[in-house]
Amino acid sequence: MRALYGSARLTKDVDFDCEDSVSRQSMRAHMPPALTQAARAAGLGEITVTHTKDAERSNRWRIQGIHPDGPRITWEVEISSRGIPPVKFIETRPFTTPASYRIPKFTVRVYGPAAMAGGKVNALLSENRSAPRDVYDLFDLAEQKADPTPLWIERIPRETLKARRPQVMQKIDLITFDFANAELLPYIAPDIRAGIDATRWDEVRVQVADSVDQWFGRAIAGSQTAAELQRDPDKVDFAGR
Repeated sequence: MRALYGSARLTKDVDFDCEDSVSRQSMRAHMPPALTQAARAAGLGEITVTHTKDAERSNRWRIQGIHPDGPRITWEVEISSRGIPPVKFIETRPFTTPASYRIPKFTVRVYGPAAMAGGKVNALLSENRSAPRDVYDLFDLAEQKADPTPLWIERIPRETLKARRPQVMQKIDLITFDFANAELLPYIAPDIRAGIDATRWDEVRVQVADSVDQWFGRAIAGSQTAAELQRDPDKVDFAGR
């Protein structure tokens, strides 16, 4: 979201997708020195890199170090090995960090709007989490006119779309203002945070529910069955991987 739209929401980790051509052995060998180099370039000292999750489809590293101003910094990087969306839904964007990070401008491959919106729907509908940041990010994506419909028509079977559509409102209902106030609002810009009270949060939730439901409706109208797509409806995700 930061690279695609300049989102000001703070985050404690960064997520990557790994192409199938990269082996777990290669990943385990190259990630620690790369993360150490990045932490050093950012000015951290006393750096440690710990491999905290080592699974077939997901790996996670925790980076810790001392900032020049004194505080201890902890950061996590997670790499998913579940494939990537079709290349036409991936973009290369310039990325500039704050000057205090002391990291030169670079380019990064990111999900385009369709895949990003689909990925956030994945997160929203996950059985393992309920996170106010997913609603907030989907609101941003809808405001930016992101639309996963073309990706879903190409990659998601009709059966999956119809089965998951009713779950959207069920998940959004669980993400109350009290939840958002504790888990989201401390991590967004103060001027934006000041404009979000319980009434405004309900408006955000309604708009997200409406936008995502429209995405599902348009995708279902143009979709094909799992047999026609030759895809297992239980082994697809909304980012098109």
